[in-house]
Amino acid sequence: MDGLVGPLKQYLRKKDPASIDNFAFKLHYRATFVVLLICLTLVSARQYIGDPIDCIADGVPGGTMNLYCWIHSTFSVPGMFGRVEDEYGVGAPLDVNKDNPHPGVGPEGKEAVYHKYYQWVVFVLFIQAAMFHLPRLFWKHSEGGLMQMLVGNLTDPMMIINKGQRSDRIQFIKKYFKESEKTHGSYAAKFFLCEILCLVNVIGQMYLTDNFLGGNFMNYGTEVFSTTFGLSTGGPDPMNKAFPKVTKCTFRKYGPSGTVTKHDGLCVLALNIINEKIYVFLWFWFVGVAIMSALAIIYRAVVIMVPSLRVTVICARSLNQVNRSTVHSLLTSKSGWLDQVGDYWVIYLLSKNLNPIAMKELLEELKTVMVAPTKAYSLPDYPTHEGDEEPM
Repeated sequence: MDGLVGPLKQYLRKKDPASIDNFAFKLHYRATFVVLLICLTLVSARQYIGDPIDCIADGVPGGTMNLYCWIHSTFSVPGMFGRVEDEYGVGAPLDVNKDNPHPGVGPEGKEAVYHKYYQWVVFVLFIQAAMFHLPRLFWKHSEGGLMQMLVGNLTDPMMIINKGQRSDRIQFIKKYFKESEKTHGSYAAKFFLCEILCLVNVIGQMYLTDNFLGGNFMNYGTEVFSTTFGLSTGGPDPMNKAFPKVTKCTFRKYGPSGTVTKHDGLCVLALNIINEKIYVFLWFWFVGVAIMSALAIIYRAVVIMVPSLRVTVICARSLNQVNRSTVHSLLTSKSGWLDQVGDYWVIYLLSKNLNPIAMKELLEELKTVMVAPTKAYSLPDYPTHEGDEEPM
């Protein structure tokens, strides 16, 4: 456990040389990535829950039964989880202690639902963690270290008082904007695409988990919440239904005469004590991350479509130390809409990395190279002829 927790702590504390994304983006590749790895660790930590499965059956050795039922799956009966129907099709509460000592345990039949997911929980969690990290890898590859190259050591707090080195780095950034013919429209578009990819990924992961758990995940969080706080109508416990702790397993072998004998086994799935809590947490986590991602995309769309809002954002990042007219002229110096959005995104990332003093100096310097000087309008000089008298 310590061997995994230590690297996770270092990963959470790790600080990028230059900020190239936002809070909603970090929720995916950093927070959710670590959460899924912690869940993976809990599922695989046998020292806390013991063996993941323990089965008993008359005439079959315990070790053999455990291995067989783990490989070939166990089953439960949906009608035995808390309500049964009488001959008229009317549902009636099932007294678990009286009618059935274990929820979901009953004879094997057409209603039986077989559980094989517990063999793959660790692998699925690992794949999901990797999927949440993919947008980050794509953006880092597309970004290409541009922001780190521009910012350099300006993120150092000592740059506030070291005016000489600060001016040198600002002149370097100014030279980049002056001499570089590269437009930043595609640079910004790739990040916006990654934000959309994050939202698609988290929603896709919810549907993937729902299929993985046999259709028990999409409403799992709301059902658990309703049952826990007494808001449900008396249906089966969603935790027992999705993650039964006691199941059945049928072991068949040849008898002395060559006939097949059937041995009913009762299996205790101690691992589901951890699984049911993990997936309740993941349900609320995925929903929260999806909401935050959707809000981030809506905010991004509004900022892109409203030029004045882009000016307000940059002014706010520089603590309103720069005139709005200066910022407006910088963000509208390019003729194309996409290029204007690209310049906004680069300047916005610079504002996330630079302190307000350096940002103010940078914006004033950029104005000299990005904004075309306006020529003052004057009346033309008319030639004078000899003999013309000067007006009185």
